Amino acid sequence: MKHPKRTLIALLICVVGLVAVLLGLHFAPTGGSSSSSESDLQTTSLYSHKDSNLISMTVKNAAGTYTIVPDKEATAKAASEAAASASAAAASTSSAGSSSASSAAQTKTVFKINELSGLITNSETIGTAAQDGYSLSALKTIGSAESLADYGLKDPAATFTSTFSDGSKVTVLIGNETPLDTSARYVKLEGKETIYAATIAENLTKGISSYISTQVTSIPTVSSAPSTASGTAATAASFTKIDIRNAGGSFGLARSGSNWLVNSRPADSTKVETLTSALSSISASSVEALDPTADQLKKYGLSSPASELTYTSASGTGTILVGSLKAADTSSTASSESDNGTYYYVMLKGGRMVYSVSSNGMPWLTEKTFDLQRMTLVTSAQTQISGVSLQGSGADYQMVVSRTKNESSSTEDVPSYTYTTQLNGKKLSDEKTFAVFYSKVTSMKILEDSTDAPSGSPAYTLTLNGFDGEARQIYQFYKASERRYLVTANGVACGLVNSTDVDALLTAAKAVK
Repeated sequence: MKHPKRTLIALLICVVGLVAVLLGLHFAPTGGSSSSSESDLQTTSLYSHKDSNLISMTVKNAAGTYTIVPDKEATAKAASEAAASASAAAASTSSAGSSSASSAAQTKTVFKINELSGLITNSETIGTAAQDGYSLSALKTIGSAESLADYGLKDPAATFTSTFSDGSKVTVLIGNETPLDTSARYVKLEGKETIYAATIAENLTKGISSYISTQVTSIPTVSSAPSTASGTAATAASFTKIDIRNAGGSFGLARSGSNWLVNSRPADSTKVETLTSALSSISASSVEALDPTADQLKKYGLSSPASELTYTSASGTGTILVGSLKAADTSSTASSESDNGTYYYVMLKGGRMVYSVSSNGMPWLTEKTFDLQRMTLVTSAQTQISGVSLQGSGADYQMVVSRTKNESSSTEDVPSYTYTTQLNGKKLSDEKTFAVFYSKVTSMKILEDSTDAPSGSPAYTLTLNGFDGEARQIYQFYKASERRYLVTANGVACGLVNSTDVDALLTAAKAVK
């Protein structure tokens, strides 16, 4: 057995030796010959030009060919905005750093794609692609290879040729993704043997449509919307008319003052606001095609759309065409679970793009007239009513409301009134009985839709008159069955109400005194 003290000394010697080795490595000179692992971490510049030196960049891939060029107008505008920002900054601070940053911003070139002239594009995506055109560095040098096919460079996924202001050109071949980093690809300069691994803009291997904005609609809110209106109410105020055709049929929405009608029936404002909010800002997950052919339109179900929505807004009119259901891509993680992979091919009538849009952003695809209808028959507050008439089956209740302004409790903006009611010419002894009756009026709900037209004479007629010029409302109840009445509002059939609600209304009318 070894002596414990000798063992301890031996261990200490080993530790000291290891520390010496580590210190030697840490302070070793970096010049001269370096290890292969060190060189792997160093980037290699393949070429480097200023953004302002790039004259054009022609990209070719399986989807086609397009050319990226400087956008002189957008660049001048950006420079002007940067100069204005710099002037504002100079007025509030004398920082040299801020001035330098603003100056740098002025010189930045904005790029565009020639073939997408007139379309809304993603300028950042185009700028990222252009950056590879004027300056590219490799993450790793692979070296020469006997087989370019092993790296996807025999038949490249894409190539691009950049032309610079000094007359020079460079052509880059883009191959397969690298095994350990899918954001990097194998690349090679045309006419050179060396293969590199470099981070390449993803869109360079995609079609031209990948640069197009995925915003299908962007309808602004009208400036005349009431300042007290919610965001969705203000958006709804931007529209005046919406016509919808879907698998369930056709119906139309029309704004009437501050309210909406659906096929002439009173509409639920909250539901209409949900629809208009979605309609005003439709975003696609992708652009599927640009300038589709007749065969493509047929393929996408857009030659005979399954659904169609036409709107009229303060900013103009438009029609949204919805085609076939897009097959779910089970390999893609782009669709969240809440989307259920339910996407449709969508196109604006007269537009150039076919989009892929989630059904979650198009609630009108499955809605019907009754879904958007207001279910509460009467929504006017009691203080808005100047008279109520209920007639039928021998009953005749004529209630007239008068009001007197209460000067002591009124304010400049909010008047206060004292109300008195007469029944068939006689003043009520208990105003609460009228309040109970009117609560029965406003609690009536439409339970079911009905396609039947009213026939015969109404069993009861309820007429409401309003203060301040509010339009007269006439509701008529037709016996539909033992348990239901078909009700009309100003001559338009709205659906079926419960007979017990009508009975409760009559009972409350009898109790008014």
